[in-house]
Amino acid sequence: MPLPFREIFTRLEARVPMEVWWPGESDFEIMVGAILTQNTAWTNVEYALANLKSENLMDPQALLDCSTEQLVELIRPAGYFNAKAKYLKNLCTWVLANPNAADLPTPELRKSLLSVAGVGPETADDLLLYVYQRPVFIFDTYARRMLEAAGYDVPKSYEGARQALQHHADLAGFDTAQQAKLHGLIVDGGKRARTEGWQDLLAPLP
Repeated sequence: MPLPFREIFTRLEARVPMEVWWPGESDFEIMVGAILTQNTAWTNVEYALANLKSENLMDPQALLDCSTEQLVELIRPAGYFNAKAKYLKNLCTWVLANPNAADLPTPELRKSLLSVAGVGPETADDLLLYVYQRPVFIFDTYARRMLEAAGYDVPKSYEGARQALQHHADLAGFDTAQQAKLHGLIVDGGKRARTEGWQDLLAPLP
């Protein structure tokens, strides 16, 4: 039998010292970070965020007004800077055009976020959880590896895993704060699992 999500939470909470998730001084900074962290380490994102802050660009209108050339240079530490500059401007356009997005039901809000070029399923769910306070599970690479170790049959893709396993997360009845903490535990646990292995982190508690 696969390990229930609630038990996964309990065991990881007991074993994994967790950092702050998601780091950000504002909802918009979290949004920017969610774009910048695609295919790169968070340490690289921090350099890019610091550059944007130094130019007072942590605002959707200011960032949208910034020239693409300048934006590319500022976010260069995060990699894929040409594509991410476009994605950030796309997201800013969406934010400004949807001031009442927080009032939308979660499925409708997710669909709207996914309509933004540069916002894929994982980024959309990051934003749902950490910006719009919706209790969604993040089926990122760490989580999919963890769920395999927990005994689940996990599809390879993000969206495939979400569609196949979301009901298990729903059964756990996590609120938004618990989902946010669980994601942090899985990310930090995934780093430790490189040496300890997920099986050790998910072993029964004494």
